Amino acid sequence: MTRLGAPSAVILAGALALSAGVARPAAAQGAPPAAAAPSASTPPAPSASTPAPAPGPADSAPGQPTPKPADASTAAAAGPETHGAEVAAYTRALERRKLGPSAALSRDRLAAELARIDRQLSDGRRDEAIGNLVYLVESPRFAAFERFDEGRAALYYLGDSLGRAGAYSPARGYLKRLLTGDPNDTWYRRAARSLVDFGLASDEPLVFLKDLSGLPPGAPEELRSDVAYLRGRAAERMQQPTQALAAYAEVTPRSRFWAQATYLAGLIAVERGELTKGENLFCKVADPKLTPRRAPALGGSEFFRVRDLSRLALGRVAHEQYRFDDARYYYYLVPRDSAELPEALYETATTRYEAKDYDGAREAMGELEALHRNHAYQDEAWILDAYIDLATCHFPEADQKLRTFLARYEPVRNAARRLWKDSAATTKLVESVRRGADPASAGLGVPADVARTLAALLRVDLGYGHISTRLAWLEHQQSGLRGAMVELDEAARRLATPKEVKPAGAAPLGLAPAEQVERIDSQLAEVNRLLRELEASGKAKPGDLSALRAQLAALEVEARAARAALAAAPAPRAAAGEDLSDVIRADRARATQLYAESQALAAKLSTEQVARAKDALLRLDRRLSRLLARARLGRIETVLGKKRALEIEIEALNQGLLPQSIVDSLDAERYLRDDEEYWPFDGEDWSDEYVGGEGLR
Repeated sequence: MTRLGAPSAVILAGALALSAGVARPAAAQGAPPAAAAPSASTPPAPSASTPAPAPGPADSAPGQPTPKPADASTAAAAGPETHGAEVAAYTRALERRKLGPSAALSRDRLAAELARIDRQLSDGRRDEAIGNLVYLVESPRFAAFERFDEGRAALYYLGDSLGRAGAYSPARGYLKRLLTGDPNDTWYRRAARSLVDFGLASDEPLVFLKDLSGLPPGAPEELRSDVAYLRGRAAERMQQPTQALAAYAEVTPRSRFWAQATYLAGLIAVERGELTKGENLFCKVADPKLTPRRAPALGGSEFFRVRDLSRLALGRVAHEQYRFDDARYYYYLVPRDSAELPEALYETATTRYEAKDYDGAREAMGELEALHRNHAYQDEAWILDAYIDLATCHFPEADQKLRTFLARYEPVRNAARRLWKDSAATTKLVESVRRGADPASAGLGVPADVARTLAALLRVDLGYGHISTRLAWLEHQQSGLRGAMVELDEAARRLATPKEVKPAGAAPLGLAPAEQVERIDSQLAEVNRLLRELEASGKAKPGDLSALRAQLAALEVEARAARAALAAAPAPRAAAGEDLSDVIRADRARATQLYAESQALAAKLSTEQVARAKDALLRLDRRLSRLLARARLGRIETVLGKKRALEIEIEALNQGLLPQSIVDSLDAERYLRDDEEYWPFDGEDWSDEYVGGEGLR
């Protein structure tokens, strides 16, 4: 099969098929799935000291957004669209210009193309691979090879690559073509597994469940179990725990999601108050003797992460039942190389403290400090460390730790409280975090170290991180769409004037609103990059930074005006005709419309990102307010403890009892009365100088 030179519009059609889902909310749902199994398949860890995953009321903001259940009617209406008609139009137009493929397609040539595409996917060149796969699969000659192994492999690679890139709608269209025939076929099973992965990563799992509804009863056990796990996750999103439990019960140990399903079933049982049932389910994952033999191998690395979470859950259940020794044992089972180890050590210290085993609590805190790792419980651990000192009567040490905590976190709490009430300041903080710039230079009106602390705490917030990932992925898709638009313009120009040489740096006059937005966006990205580099270098002059910031502000004003003009402009119409230039012009108009829709979606996501940031700052305010109140109460306890220690000491002295610590000590003088003297020991001990010393040596 010969490759086309310019214009390679069929390849561009693949890029358009990839970016067609950008402007649709259903196609830009959530973070992009990873190249391996999506992380969405692993459930989040429960909150500290409770077996249920919901945050406590003290730290939760009112009106916290909850996941919106997928609407069944919407799911049924969202049909797969592979954009085959558009690519067919390119094929017909190319054939009219005698630019169609000149070599015959055979299984051998198809296998050679697939090997090259496989190398592209291995190298991370996914967009190139998608373009080449669209060229193959949407060719009229491909229909004769679709039933062969090479043809089914091409369909799977294209559908899976589109799904991994976030274009779920066309991915479903290609993968569903493989769900025919024998369910034990390799490509049938791989397509079903990919659909399950994308259903877990998307916001509309019911759409993928509908695609998999035709799975026959004779399908492989692991495949039916994967679909049951997806059904359980969908039921949980729709707040139907009974249906979720029934679905998780269908997941067998041959499924790669067995550990996740068992763990989530245990969480549901614990939330219902069935602690014994939940503990038994957690034990199936946590205890190697109770775990099915094949489960670790089939579950991969995610299995061991879920095992660590199950051991934490067992410790929390035991903690809730005041079985402190059992809780310590379960936390001890978390391995040293686990990401959950800081959490396990902190909760171990908490259980030991509540059990009044202060030496054990101090030992756990020492291990936690020896890790030298940042974790989500650093502020909580700081307070617990001081309270352990209080319990063991180390009042000066406790007071010093609490004073340091107040000095460090009170300015952060005050800044968070001020920022979440100020939308403009929150927007500045979000923009600085998004650009990767130093938040101290964002003009927040807070000290530099406080601004950096707020930015770091905002980055690790789950809700803010989720919406930020969505926005970053949308920006990545917009970048690909802009590249496709440039290629379409170049292809149209070369078709119109094939011998003309494009002058370097030439800019057309009278740009359309969409093109103006494109140019301004590229200029904004360049100015932002220069600003980040200058700020990171630390060698920039204040005047240079001020000039760049002024240029950035002017470009942002210009961009808002261009987007407003683009929104007011009428929707472009596709050009009529079947000539290649007409097809390219129609695709260019469609790409412009998609870009305008993606800009509107990006504006909505930016607004939601600021709202999530304000919510994160509000929860930070409440969390730190609670901890600061405990720190102040702890300082009161240190004063009362010192007073009580002095009272006990005076009482003992009045009774003629001297503490052992003052014997032969430098502080002994303060225990003597006015008519007594203290003679410190100075010399050597001789066995014949005192009675009873004979024969000791």
